[in-house]
Amino acid sequence: MNNKKNLEKKYTFKTQYVANYSDFKNQIEEKKIVPYQVEIQPPSKSKKKICWLECPYCYGSSALDNGDRFPKDRCLEILKQILEGGVKKIIFAGYATDPLYCNYIEDLLEFTVKKKAIFGFNTKALKISEKFYEILSKNELANGSYISLSVDAGTNETYNKIHNIRSSSPIYDRVLKNVKKLGNIKKSNFFDLSVAYLVNINSCNAYDYEKFINDFIDAGCNVLRFAFPQPPKDINTEKGVVPTESEMLSYSKDLIELKKKYENKDCLIIISNPDKENDIYHKPRTTPCFARFIFPTVGFDGWLYNCSESSAPNFRSTALGDLKIRDFWDLFYNYDTTNLKSYLGKCNKKINESRCRCDRKEHLVNSGIIESKIFNL
Repeated sequence: MNNKKNLEKKYTFKTQYVANYSDFKNQIEEKKIVPYQVEIQPPSKSKKKICWLECPYCYGSSALDNGDRFPKDRCLEILKQILEGGVKKIIFAGYATDPLYCNYIEDLLEFTVKKKAIFGFNTKALKISEKFYEILSKNELANGSYISLSVDAGTNETYNKIHNIRSSSPIYDRVLKNVKKLGNIKKSNFFDLSVAYLVNINSCNAYDYEKFINDFIDAGCNVLRFAFPQPPKDINTEKGVVPTESEMLSYSKDLIELKKKYENKDCLIIISNPDKENDIYHKPRTTPCFARFIFPTVGFDGWLYNCSESSAPNFRSTALGDLKIRDFWDLFYNYDTTNLKSYLGKCNKKINESRCRCDRKEHLVNSGIIESKIFNL
């Protein structure tokens, strides 16, 4: 039970990233701040598409793909700079990409693991190389590392339907097989293995819920998370895919009842509240934004962005700069400390003009800093 409580804390965003607001402010002013984590969104191996799926509920469809791809050698050099500069945690993910769709992802993972850094992976896991499995199984992994998958279904039929896959290929079974391999490695070389189920109008059925739970508990996962697709503000998704508030509440009740059957299992099942307290649908953007100091993101195009939700070429007006021509720490510390209030104000203006967006994490972290009143803004 204690393990479950510790896992639950990892999903409490408001206080997780900034331990002391006064120290946070001082470190920014003295240019000694080191990000809690850096996210790297590796480029796809394809010049024609940036992800291997086209999920109708994914806001990644808003990303502009201008064909830019971060070259392998430079990406590895930037990763080296990040880790040698004191960053302890690297996340491989992508709001419009999948890290496993990158043809040099194994090199990035291996470098991170050998540097004893914490790593996180957010992926669909449609295909995992033998080298990837080997890196996980033959190296000591830093405590706190995790792999998180988005599956969002419990059968092949539902999986193909919600991901707009126009074939009868057993993709769900393929993903489950990959997770079982990860689960076997996890038995001897521990990392958190979590799987998410985003509930929408095409996947809200009891049979899929229960099969999903049983399949992935048996596969060795220690966290299963049910949530609802909530595209950040100003992003349009396929009509009817994102549940209404009343639908979310109805789905939640069903899931809460189902969860009770598994309370004694050695697996944490989380049902994310449909943002009753932290509604990012109806609230304006949470500014001033401090994301660039806490979780800056390396985009698939090789630019350094404020966060994972604004990490594509259409958000370059708010970006920190081009990592293909400038080093990470040069860009990270390139801000005016003589008048921090003015600097943040200019950033806010760019954010609003670019139609930048917040997800739960950004919203909650920014809200906590603003509520602390440490910056007197």
